[in-house]
Amino acid sequence: MYPILFTIGKWNIPTYTVLLDLGLILGLVLTYFEGKRLLGRGELALELGLWTVVGGIVGGRIGFVLANWGVFSEDWSRALRIWEGGLSFYGAFLGGLLVIAIFALFQRQAEQPISFWELGDVMTLGLALGMAFGWAACLMRGCGYGAVGEGLGYWILPDLNGVEAPRFATQAVGLAYALVLFTGFWLLRTYWPFPGAAFLMFVLLYFTGMFFLEFTRGDEAIHLGPWRLAQVIDLVLVLAAAVGLVVLWWRAWLDEEAAEGEELAVQA
Repeated sequence: MYPILFTIGKWNIPTYTVLLDLGLILGLVLTYFEGKRLLGRGELALELGLWTVVGGIVGGRIGFVLANWGVFSEDWSRALRIWEGGLSFYGAFLGGLLVIAIFALFQRQAEQPISFWELGDVMTLGLALGMAFGWAACLMRGCGYGAVGEGLGYWILPDLNGVEAPRFATQAVGLAYALVLFTGFWLLRTYWPFPGAAFLMFVLLYFTGMFFLEFTRGDEAIHLGPWRLAQVIDLVLVLAAAVGLVVLWWRAWLDEEAAEGEELAVQA
């Protein structure tokens, strides 16, 4: 819609880049304050956030190269030219997830161990806000555009090449959904019953929404049968999050029962 935010001399400042950078900065700020609130260690949380960004960029690039292997196999050096653009959202998410897991392994050896689930909770609000800015950036640039059609939810929108047509407002719906999740998780930030609950619930809800939103997409994608590859990944992440929630809830319940048993034994 508005690919260029403003111009300085001969330099065009892309709206897409500004929104992504703003989402990144605000997400890191939130991560810092969540680290102070949940762990009492804001600097550690900020360090985690920065390394997660690095992991996201590397993972996003690897995912993009693999998804477009036919192009990059002809000239492998292009895979390193990240400044030319091209990142996979799911590759970025999985790359960031790997960084959190590695970070948690190192923290297990620290004087005050911090679990993967605690680190995930610290990242949740910043991640939710970053998703919202990412959809806003795509709306301005035309990436992640919807399928052509008519009816409720269809706007005159451009695709990635700037071709305007009545398309489903996929980016706007994604933006609204991400904002609703961010607002809900912000309001519930002090009510989660056990470490990992916030992170896993966000993964479950966000990628469930993305699974259904993929049906409205009009951009090219790899398909596995009737579904887009992204939908298969969505389902895997949703299933993993659901299993994780059940396991952590069961473990928290057992710990609570054990604590009550010890208390009764002391009283007796």
